[in-house]
Amino acid sequence: MEFSFHTKNNFIFKLMVIIISMISPLIMIAYNSEIPSLSSYWRTPLQPLFLISNLLTSLILITIPKWKLSGVLLLILTCFSVEYYSSFHDFVATLFFISNLYSLYSIKKYRIFVGVYLTSVLWYPDLLWFEIHAILVLCIYHLFVLISYNKIQNKRN
Repeated sequence: MEFSFHTKNNFIFKLMVIIISMISPLIMIAYNSEIPSLSSYWRTPLQPLFLISNLLTSLILITIPKWKLSGVLLLILTCFSVEYYSSFHDFVATLFFISNLYSLYSIKKYRIFVGVYLTSVLWYPDLLWFEIHAILVLCIYHLFVLISYNKIQNKRN
């Protein structure tokens, strides 16, 4: 059995994953803004939110051809907690954020998001705010793509 997200019925599911991915870092920071990174929420009562939002996002990314690597890397960094596998987790997290940059750049549509994504490095020297900025940019990018794809599908039908 093949797992596919290329049907019209999955628009709502993908939209919900994007919304969850956008608001979960904001919920986490509202809960405790003193934590150094989003991965550190593994050690808090918000661990299920961290795990579920990352796993759902990984599931979506793995189904998108130019985003498969990002999806796999997100899954790996989620499975290897910063608490027990700090160096490996940090290495995979770095690869995840770099792979996102590559995916954003390799797709010509909405390439403006590359610059916006990169500003997170300049504006937010703090790791937590860098991650939140980068995640919000990625969510908005995928929201644009999802809506654009849905409009094209609706015109075809």
